[in-house]
Amino acid sequence: MIDRILEMFLQVPLAGLMIVVTFGFLIGRLNWRGISPGPAGGTLAVALLLGYLGLTLEMIYGGQKPSLTVGYFGFALFIYSVGFDAGPQFFASLRQARGWKFVGVGSAVVVSALLLSILCAQVFDFDSSTTAGMLAGGLTSAATYAAASEEAIDTAHLAVAFALAYPFGLVGLVLMIQILPRVTKTDLSKGTVSEDETADNAGRTRIHVKGAPELTRAFQVDNEEIVGKPLKELDLTHRTGCFISRVHRGPEVLIAGADTQLQLGDHLLVVGRLDELQRFESLAGSEVYDAELRERLPAPRRVVVTEREVNGRTLKDLNLMGRFRCMIQKIERGNQVIEPMAEVTLMRHDVVEVIGQRDAVRAVAKELGRFEPSTQTTDIAVYAGGIVLGLLIGNLHLRPFGFDISPGAAGGLLVVGVFISWARQFSGISANVPRAARQLVRDLGVLLFVGETGLVAGHALVAGLEFELWQVLVSGAAVTVLPTLIALLVGRYVFKLRAVDVWGSICGGMTSSAALSAVKRASDSNEPAVSYAAAFAVASVLVTVAGQVVVRVLG
Repeated sequence: MIDRILEMFLQVPLAGLMIVVTFGFLIGRLNWRGISPGPAGGTLAVALLLGYLGLTLEMIYGGQKPSLTVGYFGFALFIYSVGFDAGPQFFASLRQARGWKFVGVGSAVVVSALLLSILCAQVFDFDSSTTAGMLAGGLTSAATYAAASEEAIDTAHLAVAFALAYPFGLVGLVLMIQILPRVTKTDLSKGTVSEDETADNAGRTRIHVKGAPELTRAFQVDNEEIVGKPLKELDLTHRTGCFISRVHRGPEVLIAGADTQLQLGDHLLVVGRLDELQRFESLAGSEVYDAELRERLPAPRRVVVTEREVNGRTLKDLNLMGRFRCMIQKIERGNQVIEPMAEVTLMRHDVVEVIGQRDAVRAVAKELGRFEPSTQTTDIAVYAGGIVLGLLIGNLHLRPFGFDISPGAAGGLLVVGVFISWARQFSGISANVPRAARQLVRDLGVLLFVGETGLVAGHALVAGLEFELWQVLVSGAAVTVLPTLIALLVGRYVFKLRAVDVWGSICGGMTSSAALSAVKRASDSNEPAVSYAAAFAVASVLVTVAGQVVVRVLG
């Protein structure tokens, strides 16, 4: 039966690789209590299994292996995408007020993991390929694995060691997030919005202004004292901190202005933080649900933050709500979505969703930067040209003092990706690459690459391995646990960060979105996304370089 299936793959070139990617991706989407193998982990597992059963690269390519494979093309797409995604935040994270501390914690994870993996290689006599795979698995980093594969002597050892260390790297970090705070009696919610709650004189729970997100609520006008007076005279914004966006009166929905006079029974769409909304309720009337009022909200416009004067300023300082009567719905930083809390600091290249009147939104866009291009067209030249330049730089060889130094294809692609993405802001050249397109290119690239290398490793398993499995498992677990503990100490006692920020930075250092979700649940807050995004921008580059370093040091 298996031989018949393999014969079919031989007759249909690339079908075997697409089967690996398809089932690997589906397995990668499986989720148990927030833990998921991810597309790369699932694809590697399927590839190892099918390779062991007899599927080879020669079968995938119709009987002979070409000199340039689809997997290498995927490798180039993936490594370049890692740099391109990191570029906008790479330097900005270092300049941010606390960003360098977040980066420091994330970097401590990567550097200590690298040193520990080299130590394990000396203790257990691992070759460079096995060590690199164990490091990549312990960090759950496909980028480390991809960069190491370019120079690894034994790709089978690399892939198998990665597959062995990966599961504990994935589950171990999440378990540490759940267990360590309990053991040390550390409250991850301390200092966050979810923790910063008190009871007011009426016994109701309210959240302090500092750090609270802006919310939208509807209220009915019941208080006769505010009826018949223009809003500028009532001064509700100054008295409560909220502003009225819309007024639903009978069949009409009106835009609230300074001269708008309220009437009994009006439904008001109000924007503010929770404690401010409670003050507004005590002045105006009870909260109501008004579907029509909410449905008539204008569509949000996406604004890219590019102005230097805005970089590093908080939403509270900018006071966009008070000055323009515009609401910030969410902030995108890299691959993370951050709640628009008052104390959140805007950074260049953030994408902000703004809701308000058309002219007001335009004014906000002018102050912050520019509207994000509405077109979904991707400038392919940014990728194709960047990959060509990266491969050319990767082939350069410098020979200072007789030493042959070359960045390799991975180093060249990574550096060019970071530079081009960062330099777009200065070039004046339109280079639109929508977020969805970047994600597609990155995911497809890594799956094609992991699929091919996994098949090669799976086929090599038939001949057996030259190392003990338990040694790789123990070493991979150590690479996950010990660097995490080191980074915890650095963050808490050297940088004096809140526990929630330290854990967010550690997850960024591990480039683990699954672990970030665990921190968010443990803290009941989205605040860890801020430290994660800062650490991730730099760590995603460091973990890629680490794959090359460990092979060269031990090679």
